[in-house]
Amino acid sequence: MKTKQVTKYLFRRQIIILGEMYLVTFVTIYLLPFLLSLITGTLGSYSFTNILKNSPISGFFGFFMFVLAALSYENFKFLIQNGISRTTFFEAQISVYGIFVLIGNSVNLLYNYAIYVPMTHRMSFNLFMSGYRYFFSNGGVTVLMNFIFSALILAMFTLMGMTIGSFLSLFSKTMQRILLVAVPIVGGVTLMYVVGAISNAAFRYTWIENFTKFILGYTSQSGVYNPFPVMVTMFILSAVMLFIVKYLFSKKQLKRE
Repeated sequence: MKTKQVTKYLFRRQIIILGEMYLVTFVTIYLLPFLLSLITGTLGSYSFTNILKNSPISGFFGFFMFVLAALSYENFKFLIQNGISRTTFFEAQISVYGIFVLIGNSVNLLYNYAIYVPMTHRMSFNLFMSGYRYFFSNGGVTVLMNFIFSALILAMFTLMGMTIGSFLSLFSKTMQRILLVAVPIVGGVTLMYVVGAISNAAFRYTWIENFTKFILGYTSQSGVYNPFPVMVTMFILSAVMLFIVKYLFSKKQLKRE
């Protein structure tokens, strides 16, 4: 019963934050160009349709969930101070994010199928439709698998945000700032190295290339990508991050301001 009450409380608080993020994004991407065109006298070149077609609307939700999940300390602090256990908070928070993922994923796909595809006449509107839609011959199955695939990606982004946010909350504010600067730099250098290694001819025909193809589901016989290996990989990574987050929640302490 207590978990249900906490879930309702977190849902009401965080759905407002999520709505505010969407509102700010909408104003910045759609209304600001209109106002600038109006002020500069170039309204004739403004096209809401072109902006709508070229805006990665569905990608915003994944970013929002990452940010929202990373900034959960204030809710944690308030509820713990009011007698809510770490386990109850963790279960309620996971439930809320699960609901958000289902709602956001449904809205994203509805927008893509009902608005983006008719306007652009392009089916490659996300990762699944770009690389894996040819694996299935049935349209209904393709839509269903697209929903599951996209939900797994959103779940990974959310759990990644929870993992990073929970990890940072274990440190002082000074150390948090250091980590926020150092980790992106180290990650960026590592990513550039990996991209450079992949683009290098020496990368070909190594076990890394074969393993990458296996994870991505590439089949040399047909040239079609199988989505199930990468879906299983995302599920496993999500389960691992969920375990890590639960452990970090058990170690999280209230900080003196």
